[in-house]
Amino acid sequence: MPNRRSILEKAKAADLRPQGVDGKGLKKVLDRAKKFFRRPSRHAEESVERHVSLMAQSVERRDWHAARDHALALGLLGEQLGDPGLVKKAGRGLRRLGGGNRAWQLIASSKQVPGRPEWDGGDLADCKLAVERREGDLAIFFQFASLLGPVVATANRCTVLVEPRLAPLYRRTYPALDVRLEGEGEVAAVDADVFASFETLAKFFWPDEPTARAPFIPLEPDRRLVAELRSTYLNRGSGPLIGFAWGSLNKSKDLPALDDWRALLGNLPGRLISLQYGDVGPALAEFERWAPGRIIHDASVDQLSDMDRFAAQIAALDAVVTISNTGANLAGALGVPTVVMLDDGFRLSWPAFGDTVATYPTVRLVRKGGQEWASAMQEAGGRVMQIVGGVGDGR
Repeated sequence: MPNRRSILEKAKAADLRPQGVDGKGLKKVLDRAKKFFRRPSRHAEESVERHVSLMAQSVERRDWHAARDHALALGLLGEQLGDPGLVKKAGRGLRRLGGGNRAWQLIASSKQVPGRPEWDGGDLADCKLAVERREGDLAIFFQFASLLGPVVATANRCTVLVEPRLAPLYRRTYPALDVRLEGEGEVAAVDADVFASFETLAKFFWPDEPTARAPFIPLEPDRRLVAELRSTYLNRGSGPLIGFAWGSLNKSKDLPALDDWRALLGNLPGRLISLQYGDVGPALAEFERWAPGRIIHDASVDQLSDMDRFAAQIAALDAVVTISNTGANLAGALGVPTVVMLDDGFRLSWPAFGDTVATYPTVRLVRKGGQEWASAMQEAGGRVMQIVGGVGDGR
């Protein structure tokens, strides 16, 4: 695994102005889907290869029902073959395709650790439970944070290992939770009777029946800091306060060019708060020409080193409009009204269809849909205006 410090230093120095991308049409979706479901040749059974191929073709056609059927078949085949890699990939595909609880069953199964007792959904009243991410990016801690509420309420004790920057958020949201930092020791050394990945929690607390799902619990920011930042931004001019972010280190993303932001930023009201990491200077100089005197870059906030202050910044806003990134997931976990603009890639973080996200009730998705970015940007702007229509200096 790459050194986290080196990754953060690279991100801080990066000029993330999107580059022009030619030829990223629907063919790219097929290529991504094939790569997503690529498997070791030792399990190249004919039935698996057939479903992989049909799955990719269904994604290309945007036939999500057929794609889900093939992902379900791949999950069953993975279980029959004892292939945790295929089980995980099928589960992750189902997560995007509306596969319901079956997605969590498959992913949780693929992440089990041999020789370590996995929680089976039983009574936790007399049990000590340890929760860990096992693998995955930072978004996991945002997408599954709500699931710790019912665990803390019922377990004798619950320990969770988190990425160090998120410890304050987790401790503030769940005071009874025993929050430990990843990297401070082996999870097996934690005093626990049973263990679980976050997907294991989802398996038991997010069933197929929507009315039985554990309720959404937003992460709790530092409210004093939220008020302080909001006051500081409003001292620069009237609201609403709208956050935005435009760049990513992920070069596979088809992102709006800076010029695509011109109409959106020019038409939005109030103060526009940069939520972008990296070297933002070159981009902000262009944005300032389109929304003169309304762009705010707060140098006191550095999400790469102080996620708690970044959370307070987002919570101080009335709305967020952004590409898919960590900030989008954090805004969703905080319960801030957010519009996320998605390209046509078959990506893990968001549903393949629809405009809502079950894990983030306040997030709405706007899709590029095989067109130029201009139409998606216009739709995103309209959605933001619906959010902030009645918002001025207060809330």
